[in-house]
Amino acid sequence: MKRNLTILIVTLFITLSAKGENFFFIGEHSYPCTDTFILKSDSDKFYINDLNVLFAKDENTALIALSTKTVNVLIRGKLNIYLDDGTVMTLTDTEIFEYVNKVASAIYNLTNEDLDKIKNSNIYTIRYSLEDEYGDEGTFGGNFSASNKSKIDFSALVSKFFK
Repeated sequence: MKRNLTILIVTLFITLSAKGENFFFIGEHSYPCTDTFILKSDSDKFYINDLNVLFAKDENTALIALSTKTVNVLIRGKLNIYLDDGTVMTLTDTEIFEYVNKVASAIYNLTNEDLDKIKNSNIYTIRYSLEDEYGDEGTFGGNFSASNKSKIDFSALVSKFFK
């Protein structure tokens, strides 16, 4: 009886303390990642939705991943991340993007300097570009922004995830 009780307690402890790992899938790649957080769209256009944001890892590279429901356009081009302290980070390295099930997704590389900036000041707004497959704005493209109206603590999240 004591043995069964001990096994039950150990199993319960392991189950309660086990932590599942999230993955972000894009193209033929998967990346361990944080939970997804939603930034509210600042646009009044009916076809622009909220922006989903998460942080991911690719071996030694830190990544920020974005996704949003769109109408036949991709997240491409320059990404501006505005921080609470007035710092503006500009990311241009987006070689992996896709449009699947009416959701545009893209990942951008973050340098160690970028991570330090986010650790020291929270994300206020992200400005991104939507373009068609030819790099044009088309009917539903353009520059849009989404803001951290829920006051998500990205500083703590990034500090914890990228130890």
